[in-house]
Amino acid sequence: MKTLVIGADGFIGRSFCRVLGPEHEVVVGARTVVKDRGRCQYIDLLQPSSIAAALANVQPDVIVNCAGVMTTPGSASNTAMTGNLLQEVLESGLDVHSVVICGSASAYGSVEPDALPVPESHQLRATSLYGRDKVREECLGRLYRYSFGIPVVTARIFNPIGPGMQKRQLLPAICRQLQQWKAGRREHLEVTRLDAARDYHSAVDAARGLAALAYGRPREFAYNIGSGKQTSNAALLQRVFTLAGLDCAPPVRQSCSTPELPLASQADTHTINSEFGWTTAVPLDHSILEVLDESVR
Repeated sequence: MKTLVIGADGFIGRSFCRVLGPEHEVVVGARTVVKDRGRCQYIDLLQPSSIAAALANVQPDVIVNCAGVMTTPGSASNTAMTGNLLQEVLESGLDVHSVVICGSASAYGSVEPDALPVPESHQLRATSLYGRDKVREECLGRLYRYSFGIPVVTARIFNPIGPGMQKRQLLPAICRQLQQWKAGRREHLEVTRLDAARDYHSAVDAARGLAALAYGRPREFAYNIGSGKQTSNAALLQRVFTLAGLDCAPPVRQSCSTPELPLASQADTHTINSEFGWTTAVPLDHSILEVLDESVR
């Protein structure tokens, strides 16, 4: 199958391209030339004409949209970009096998502890601007799937980690602070809350989950992708300190005195596991060590 990977220069997009074997013909779509890739196709999801041109040039069987924004300035929202993509797919008349959207656990919003691990059937009650944008993006996906017959599927990805993460994310920030502390430029490390927890898993495993959805025949619209385990910030820090080989751990301060609201911090992955046999394969320590090693380069 010919696959168009949009956002192939991003964190998840790069991992997805790496996990695909030689049997897949991959065309990467981005607004800039992607280094060390094969065939590249310019595409800007805010410009419908560029989407139409890319679809006409590539004629993909599978479309995987790994592009996205964490903030939504002006029209640069995930909803707008995915809406443009799906409309152009519809107008192109292409008989695609699948269109995979990278969703987010943030769409769940508030999730009480007794509802964990959270299943896909849980009500979406996003609390953040980003989460609400991802909910609207999913609503568009459902519209095009059930009203127009476009085979859209959403991967609700929890908290992938690995090399190439955005520096402002928690794990790279911890690793960077640790290097500064070791160099004598910091007296302590800082996190918002030690008791806050997330479902961390390798970006490679997330990419494997995307591949299962892209090339299989998903029966559902949405699938959780996560480890199925909670890791608190305190536990994450301890793993970083251990893997860094520290004899003495640095002091850590919390920047927020208020406990975090309950969130989707643990995925129920029964659906993707039972349908595709997918489960995480990369140990958490391996992914942490990769980010730690990247921080000292």
